[in-house]
Amino acid sequence: MPQTTLKDEIVRELKNLPVSQAKEVLDFICFVKHKETLSLIDPTQAYFYTPKWKKMELAAEKDIKEGRVSELYAEYETDRLFADLKKGKRKAGKLKSAGLKHSIRLS
Repeated sequence: MPQTTLKDEIVRELKNLPVSQAKEVLDFICFVKHKETLSLIDPTQAYFYTPKWKKMELAAEKDIKEGRVSELYAEYETDRLFADLKKGKRKAGKLKSAGLKHSIRLS
């Protein structure tokens, strides 16, 4: 009788898992493959390495490249920013591709 390899055993176990659990296994495999790189990332900064964040960054870069940008307001100018919005001097643009409601950028 042939010896069962570890990989054969993993494949057999995967066949019996529901799709949701198989997805978790795939996520874990990804973690194992990249754990050395991931260990270099500060856990408080990990969100900035997610596909969602990268997608939003690409959308923002595209908006900047295509001239869909507005005046920047410093943090201490938020009152002026919201006053301008209320007066209709500024319009908050929508970024559908990034899933954001407004493109207001505070520096």
